[in-house]
Amino acid sequence: MSKLEGTLKSAEDFQRWLSAKWDAEGVAAADRQIIFCSEPAVAGGRHAAAEDLTQALLDLRVAGQNSTEEFFFYFSGHGFSFVQPDARSDVLIASSYRSMDLSGSSCLQLDKAIYWLRQHLGSGHQYYFVDACRNDLDGRRINPGGIVPPSDPQTSDEATTFLLQSTAPAATAAVDGRFAASLLAGLNGKSTAKMWDENQNDTMMVRFDTLRGFVKERMKPQRVHNNVAGSDGETDAIIIRLKPPPMSRFTVQIEGNVGSPAGTIVTTGKRAPARIDTEIVGESTSFELKPDRYTVSVHVNGAQVRENDREVVVFDDATLTFQCEPPGPGVTTSTPAANTGDVAIPKSLTLELEELATGKREQFRGMEKIVVPRGRYAATILDRNDRVLNSHDIVVGPQESVRIADWSGSVPHASLAGEFDVDGGAIDFSESLGPLSDPDLNVWLALVGGGRIMSGTPYTDYSKIGRLPLQDFSHEPPGSAPVYVLAGFEDPGTVLDVAASTDPKRVDWSPATQPAGLRGLKEAVFRNLAGPILLSLRTNGGASYTVASVASPNRTTLIVATLDEFGNPVISQYLLPIGHLVDRLDPSVAALVRDRNQLADLKVIAEAERAFRSRRDILRGGVPTYFMDDVLNLKWIDPIAAAMVAYEFVRRRQPARLSVVVRNMTTYFPELPDSMALANLTGGPLAIPLRDVPLFLDGLRALDERRMPLPATAIDYNSMWTAWRGAYD
Repeated sequence: MSKLEGTLKSAEDFQRWLSAKWDAEGVAAADRQIIFCSEPAVAGGRHAAAEDLTQALLDLRVAGQNSTEEFFFYFSGHGFSFVQPDARSDVLIASSYRSMDLSGSSCLQLDKAIYWLRQHLGSGHQYYFVDACRNDLDGRRINPGGIVPPSDPQTSDEATTFLLQSTAPAATAAVDGRFAASLLAGLNGKSTAKMWDENQNDTMMVRFDTLRGFVKERMKPQRVHNNVAGSDGETDAIIIRLKPPPMSRFTVQIEGNVGSPAGTIVTTGKRAPARIDTEIVGESTSFELKPDRYTVSVHVNGAQVRENDREVVVFDDATLTFQCEPPGPGVTTSTPAANTGDVAIPKSLTLELEELATGKREQFRGMEKIVVPRGRYAATILDRNDRVLNSHDIVVGPQESVRIADWSGSVPHASLAGEFDVDGGAIDFSESLGPLSDPDLNVWLALVGGGRIMSGTPYTDYSKIGRLPLQDFSHEPPGSAPVYVLAGFEDPGTVLDVAASTDPKRVDWSPATQPAGLRGLKEAVFRNLAGPILLSLRTNGGASYTVASVASPNRTTLIVATLDEFGNPVISQYLLPIGHLVDRLDPSVAALVRDRNQLADLKVIAEAERAFRSRRDILRGGVPTYFMDDVLNLKWIDPIAAAMVAYEFVRRRQPARLSVVVRNMTTYFPELPDSMALANLTGGPLAIPLRDVPLFLDGLRALDERRMPLPATAIDYNSMWTAWRGAYD
């Protein structure tokens, strides 16, 4: 393994930054722990062989279990992506690694390590900064694992994790040290890595989103990668506060035939003091400014200024040049070009914009176009109930238009929208729902697929969905348990193969088909299955992706599949009552769900799954308040949703509420493996050895690894489901 220059120094630089941060914050020595693993070992550190890394993880758990408010993980060294051949898991290499054939136990699966640390250290913030290659190596030639210890079934409240990697999937990392240098500069508040803290006077801060944006810009053209999972978002992650705020040196240059210029420079900012007057002292005048957005005007004695009243964002040292001429006939001044752009959004959504240069936050409701100053913004999109749909950065250029939540260019979205009434970007799937502005394709597919399954029950309008050329479940015989896969792809030529089996040793692939006229959609249905199953997908002949699922009498298992921006599968699962067979369910269950607005229920479940997938706290504003009460009292259409809520109680350490759900699930849904997994995780009287694989990854802690039907090393720890990459390749 070749030596990488500069990795040890970058880690030492990071350690010095972290120690200085804790010193400034007054963190007591007893409340700190730094474990420094390197080869060679440094004074006070340890080596970086596989056993050293395992011991480091165990030491972290002993010292910080359930009590770590802030955790930093920095890695600079060799890495690769474990692939088969498309699915991937990032792997970091210990110093004891020798070769792919000999050293699988010296490879640390990054996603598994994050999963383990998230479970064990407590509910704080965890930051992972990784400078390593992610180029593809054949996963069939190596068996990574062994460094991360087994999980403790009784773990802590979950942390929120923030991951920043020096390169995109399938790419090598540059060895020029730019990532380490950019990261440290950003952590120290360089340039736009910082923003104003509106909650503390005269204070700036480095948040994860501002740091990410700064590093991303500095690393171009190399792409960086980031991921956030947990109850908090990027804007909640304050890494360091800067007080007093750093100043920038601002220089005004006066050019033109005006001799030795004299006069006044007027800078007007968005923050106090709003106006600063500075005397001009010749052709070049310099002074200090706090970071802000300023309008700059110059008043030169005996001269006229071309393009005065200039707007500038000052976060670094900057120079602004003004052209002046003596007054006289033919001399004209001009107005600077417009320095604003606009943001377009469907009027049924709410947009919250936070300007990162000034910290100014505004909310816009019922507006289709908003004019804002150019710059970078943190944008949060909310639905009509003020629930967050998504958050991301946007950059608004002068005289540019940025469209948000715009699905018009998406092939599967447009195919479905063509079958329904659309008003201002909101689609009308059913009179029982009202117009839907949520642009999430997974939610759309869940509604149309679920609508086809549940059609026939009263109090819900399925007439519009019923006209779609999708699978028909209205003639299913009593006791049937179909498995329905509905997928959406931007490339309508995507080939999707699907397999479903109760036997992990057997996989029979079947091609999914495109419903008539619905470009970008694929569907497949399986019958004659019962109990726990393995559902496998592969696109374009690539790697298989397998999830644990279940088939249950008089219900249809709906599997919704899309791809994220990196081509990774995004899976949703639902276990829905077949409309005309509701009365065949357990009488207690049937009586509770028969008269509900089932499409409205399914919409909430789909939104809750989206939040759960990102590990957001669905107990704290992620879903309507009635959702939890209904699940607790079994007034719900989907036992998978009930399991999800129970796991959320486990994540948030609410055992008192958990016991009610577990009792109902083991009574009414014993065929769902998660019912018993949850009973084991709670350690109550219902706990028995778990035989079948739970659907949710959170339940896997209750299963003896020897009972795993597929290789444990292939588990996707980034999924909300128990899922395997490349198990059938």
